[in-house]
Amino acid sequence: MTTAALAVSVFELSIGVVCLAIAALAWPYRRQPGGRPLVVMTLSAAVWASAAGVASLVVDPDVTRAAQLTVYGASGPAAVAWLYVVVEYSDRKWWQKTRVVGTLLGAIGIEWVLIFTNSWHHLYVTGMQSIPQSGLIDPTPGVLLYGFTLWRLGLIVAGLSILQQQYVRTQGVSKVQSVAMVFTGVLPVTAALLELFDLIVVPGFDFSVVGIVVGSGIVLWALFYADFLEFVPIARETLFENMTDPVVAVDTDGRVVDLNRRAKMLFGVGDGAIGKPATAVFEQYPDISIEQIRAATGPIDISAEIDGIQYQYELAVSPIVPRGAHTATDGGVDNASLGFLLVFRDVTLQKQREQDIERKNDRLEQFASVVSHDLRNPLNVAQGWLEVAQDEHDSGYLDTVSQAHERMELLIQNLLTLARSGNAISSTEPVEVSELVRECWQTVATANATVTVDTDLTVQADRPRLQELLENVLRNAVDHGGPNVTITVGSLDEKRGFYVADNGSGIPADAREQIFESGYSTGQDGTGLGLAIVAEIAAAHGWTVAVTESDDGGARFEFVTGHTDT
Repeated sequence: MTTAALAVSVFELSIGVVCLAIAALAWPYRRQPGGRPLVVMTLSAAVWASAAGVASLVVDPDVTRAAQLTVYGASGPAAVAWLYVVVEYSDRKWWQKTRVVGTLLGAIGIEWVLIFTNSWHHLYVTGMQSIPQSGLIDPTPGVLLYGFTLWRLGLIVAGLSILQQQYVRTQGVSKVQSVAMVFTGVLPVTAALLELFDLIVVPGFDFSVVGIVVGSGIVLWALFYADFLEFVPIARETLFENMTDPVVAVDTDGRVVDLNRRAKMLFGVGDGAIGKPATAVFEQYPDISIEQIRAATGPIDISAEIDGIQYQYELAVSPIVPRGAHTATDGGVDNASLGFLLVFRDVTLQKQREQDIERKNDRLEQFASVVSHDLRNPLNVAQGWLEVAQDEHDSGYLDTVSQAHERMELLIQNLLTLARSGNAISSTEPVEVSELVRECWQTVATANATVTVDTDLTVQADRPRLQELLENVLRNAVDHGGPNVTITVGSLDEKRGFYVADNGSGIPADAREQIFESGYSTGQDGTGLGLAIVAEIAAAHGWTVAVTESDDGGARFEFVTGHTDT
């Protein structure tokens, strides 16, 4: 073997070692999109370069022939793996279908069979030519080798088409990554074509290794400079560019991957923000930091000014995980997380409505309290003088006046309760319905009525307000169902909520839509506010209430809570 041949062999074997090192560097990122195929691609390149080195090192026709066929066998997996680096990186669904992957792998299998049976048919390599002075041999391509080379070229063209679309719709560092992937795929195949068609002839040297050398260098540069596999772009369509809410995607290192038009307006940045630390983009908003983003378990309130208008946003943080990965049970993200999607939901109008409602409720409660105070003062005076009159005179007329006073007292109390019942619920806690019903039963005038509790339901509710609701429903059943009425409290189907039913006379079908209106009553002594209070409290919780007929022909009130803790 000549010194030149030895140098060529050492060079080719060294490239094989470098490719193995790159595969080892890519292995920790195998769960990232493009990670696994990159490992396969670099391993195939390592086999490719090493086999070429063996073919140059060993002066033996059989060894050289086997090594050269191994080179051809490694080029197919390398091309397919490169395509799937592109496919997974850009999240192309069609190419990831089982039948498509199976077809490509099947083509590789067929090529391997044809390569290793070449001694029978000589259609892949027709023969070997000796190279003077070096003692090496050079294969003569057959029709199948040309055919499979064109097939690999087609894979490269398909990948380039995907990368061209990816390049157009991405920005910043993602464009750099797209360009890097172009060269890692094109250079080895181009060099192999030059070698195959003898456009560049270097005796004893496989020129395709030059493409592997340059491609491997680009892969190393992409891994450590362009953060390939660490900094993976999110598919543009997932950011809903036309959304009115600002959307930002950041990776696990806190760098901006992408952001939509509205986010650029909110933070006053352009496309240059992509690839920069999120802290640089959010520097005007101290409430947003990568630490808070990672630890977020609920919305983060953000106040911002855009074009002189004050906006209120709720920042919702969602982990971005690759297909097949799962969020951690503690609400965080597992090691497979690609980063976070930040959606700034515009709640300006909602906050304004909440403030308006709060002001109206405050005014209503203030009005009710004033009216209650102004009514109670003369009522208390009237009740005092009534007691004096009853002490001096025994008259049925005075008893009628006393009943009127009691009714006025009940009206005042119900008006206060109704004014407060419509306020939004600020905090809730788990409440056992059965336990609260029994407590309410002790405070309601029940006469000879009985109650049966047949539920183990626990609901999220404001306990004092739910108690007011149950007391009013129970009192209504006793007042309208008769002194011996039987009341049943149970769970709705699938535990969507609870019901209160009785065996009284029931509520006429044509009156069921009116009974929750203020002032409506079917009894002469009723205030018409009890069930209106029930409806207001249910609505404040976000529940729905409906009345129907019970199994015993009485009234049945159904409360759909929509969320339980059972």
